[in-house]
Amino acid sequence: MDTRLDWYAPGFLDRALSLDLPEFAQEFLSLNDHYVRGYQALMSHHVTDAAARQRDLATFARPWGLRFPY
Repeated sequence: MDTRLDWYAPGFLDRALSLDLPEFAQEFLSLNDHYVRGYQALMSHHVTDAAARQRDLATFARPWGLRFPY
């Protein structure tokens, strides 16, 4: 998430319009501190069981309206 767009920078609109829908959604969510903290916690929690990992992803994604690729 280090590549966040600066929504106030000159040229932002041109860059934003070049994003596809998932990329734009990711940029929008990256501005939400609750999402960022939850995502960081999810990525730092290493689960070896694939089924448990999918449950964790689904639980995290549900409130944000996301679906992670399997």
